[in-house]
Order: sequence, then structure tokens, then C-alpha cells
Amino acid sequence: MLSGVSLEEILESFYDGVWIADGKGNILYVNNSWEQIHGMKRKEIVGMSVRELPGRINSISPTLNVLEKKQKVTRMMYYSKTDKHILITSNPIFDKNGNIAYVVNNVRDITELSKLKQHLESKNHLIIMQKKELSLLHSMQIKDQLGAVMSNPIIQDIFNNAVWMGNFDSTVLIQGESGTGKEIIAKAIFLSSDKKDSPFIKVNCGAIPEQLMESELFGYEKGAFTGANNKGKPGMFELADNGTIFLDEVAEIPLSLQVKLLRVLQEKEIMRVGGTKPIKLNVRVIAATNKELDAMIKKGTFREDLFYRLNVVTFNIPPLRERPEDIPDLVNSFLAKFGDKYGLKKVISHQVIDIFLKYNWPGNIRELENLIENLVILTTNDVIIPSDLPAKFYSESTFNTQLIDIDEIAPIKDAVSAVEINLIKKALTKYGSARKAAVALKINQSTLVRKMKKLGVKFNNTTKRVQ
Repeated sequence: MLSGVSLEEILESFYDGVWIADGKGNILYVNNSWEQIHGMKRKEIVGMSVRELPGRINSISPTLNVLEKKQKVTRMMYYSKTDKHILITSNPIFDKNGNIAYVVNNVRDITELSKLKQHLESKNHLIIMQKKELSLLHSMQIKDQLGAVMSNPIIQDIFNNAVWMGNFDSTVLIQGESGTGKEIIAKAIFLSSDKKDSPFIKVNCGAIPEQLMESELFGYEKGAFTGANNKGKPGMFELADNGTIFLDEVAEIPLSLQVKLLRVLQEKEIMRVGGTKPIKLNVRVIAATNKELDAMIKKGTFREDLFYRLNVVTFNIPPLRERPEDIPDLVNSFLAKFGDKYGLKKVISHQVIDIFLKYNWPGNIRELENLIENLVILTTNDVIIPSDLPAKFYSESTFNTQLIDIDEIAPIKDAVSAVEINLIKKALTKYGSARKAAVALKINQSTLVRKMKKLGVKFNNTTKRVQ
């Protein structure tokens, strides 16, 4: 036992549990708080060696670590017998020869703190979930604001994540084929950010001549070159200060200028052409490209360090051919848009939609939009039908003939005639004119007309009906 009653009285008054072992690991003393935390009486362990107890009382183990390592040990543990979370701090006390004389252990009951932590974590999780729900609602509002049309679940997730990214100021790289809607994603990020009331500067890097790109992006000082404005001129980055700059076709920036863009991303500053002092900026950078940057890095035409600076958060936009669910809604949206613009009300037939769904759309949404505008203007009827489409839509790739099943044995000549009649009627019905049907069937129009006459196939150009 410890000598000195006054010291024991002090230790007994502690809120924390205290127990003391000697340098050999024999337990000399435990206070009342230790008993309450562990649900044991001191007489059950005082006088025992700590090496006899780890299986019964796991809070003993830090003392073994102190005796082994000869240094302070702190550990959080859970004591199942009393359902307590505890924080144990075990301190060695050395004699004048440097040997451990005592190990003093402080055991703090942190059960309530642990419960409070779990409660706060649960609250934080709930707050995050509520923020995400609000973000989804915000996403719907921004989608309406931008007039974005998307039914494909992948592009919906990308759009929702773009809106969520508005909460953060990270650099974003948007990758995808030309015409897939990369600018829509950039604007979604901008409109959902705290910079939405600040400038949004779009720069088409591919449209700026190489010799002018540096001055256009970073500005120039007066007298920087022959023909320069005598007052100097701010560049696109300065115009976007406190806002967002969207660098479309970022892969078109020459290698010699990429180091200056890297400086903007790293140092948040630019240097004007002819300037001597850097200009600090607060600009959020969103970049987009339809190029394979990995391949450009291997060829040495795009800096690897710049790629990693741009590639903090990446969105890969799928091409239209991989999201056919979007095509009908996009068609209706464009019909409404151009119908209002030109005062023409047009509808599109199901056969045309079927053709669209089979088409590859190399130009993606932009190609579809331009086509619908063309059809709204140039078609004479209120209903757009297959015969109104350009020839590329009824080429071999989109005209999918079906095999004709013959149920009974028939003369080859009769079977061939039956197949020809069937194919000619399908082609005329689908494309609405002998000329386009002939293209699809890969025969001359005169040959088709001759076969129609021979086989008794009649086609009314006015009603578009086949007999």
C-alpha cells in the first residue's frame, strides 16, 4: 500500500480512475473511481501482477507497454463489462538509476464524449445527406435554367455531380467528343457556385491564332509590341477575376504557353505581355477538351504537370450514340426551340425517331440540333418523315433489312420475286420516295421503277402509300 494517508485522500477524490503499479508490474493501488469504471473492487486486483490480468481487464495492457518501452503510452479502449469507453494514459516514474520505479495510470471515462461524438457524426452525416438532397433540387432548377435535356442516368449523374462541385473551388477538367455538351456542364458548375454573380468568361482556345493567344489570355502592357493599345489591355484571365474562366479546347494552347497557364493554377497570378510585375487573381478554372491528353503527353505536345493540375476533378461526357434515351427528348426540345424561333410548328414521325436511334451521330448533340433546325425550315409538311432526311440517314448502316421466312417450298423464281416485292415496299414506306428507296437498295432509280412495274408495286407520291 502507499504510505501517506493524505496522498490517498487526494487520489480518492479524483474523478478519473487511478491505479499504480511498481517497476515489476505489481499493482499497488487503485482508487474508487477506477472501481466504478471497471465494476470491480480493489481487493480483487491489488497485490497481483499486471501480467496475470490482461485477459480479464484490457485496460491493464498499456502498463505492459510502458514496462517494455519505458515511455508514456496513451490508448483509447472499450471495456465491455461496464459498457465504458475509456482513455488510458500510463506514465513511467524512474528512480535515480534510470529504472522504472512506478507506473501511474490515469483512466478517464469518455463514454459520454464518445456518444456525443457519434451523435455529432450522425448529425453531420444527416447534414451532408440534406445538402445532397438540396443539391439535387438545385440541380433540377439549374437544368431548367440552362434548358438542359437529359434522360440517360449516366449524364444525369454527371450533371448532378457538376452542380455539387459548385460547392468547391477545385479546378475541373471536362472531357468528351465535340458537341457532347461540355459547356452545359461548365455552366452548371458556375451557376451552382458562390461565384454565380461574378463573370463567366468563355475562351475558345482553338479559335485564337497562336501568335495572339498569349496577349488574349494574359493581356499586355502599353508598348508591349507594335500596334498595341497605348493603354494596355487586360486579358481573359483578368476579366474573369473573382469569377470563372472556361477554357474550351484547352489542348489547343501551344506548349510554349502552357507553362504560363500552369503558373496561374499554381500561383494564382499572371504576367501580362511586356509586364514586370505579377498580377494576383482569384479565378476558378474549368477546362474542356475533345482530345486524348494522355496521348498528347506521350507525344510531348501537352505538359504532364499541367495535366495533373487541370485533372483535379474530371467529368467524362459520353457521346450521344451511348445515350440514345436522350434523343427523343432532345428532338422535341429542338423542335419547340426552332418552332418558336421561326414561327413554324412541326412534329416528327416515329419512323424518323427510329432512324435517329440507329444513327451514329459523329457530331453528337450539335449535329442533331443543326439537323432539326434544317428540317424545321426546309420541310414543307407539318410532319417530318424519313424522306425529308439527308441521304446519309438511309445508307446501308441505317437501313437494316430483315430476312424473309418462306413457310413452304416454292420455286426459286417466285421466292426471289416475293423478297424483291417485300424489300421494295419496305424501302418505299420507310423513305417516302423512289429516289431515296433506290439509294437504300443500292440500285439505280430507273432499275427500281422498272422492277416496280414488273412486280406490280404501286407507289403514290402524294399520299406516300404503297400498293
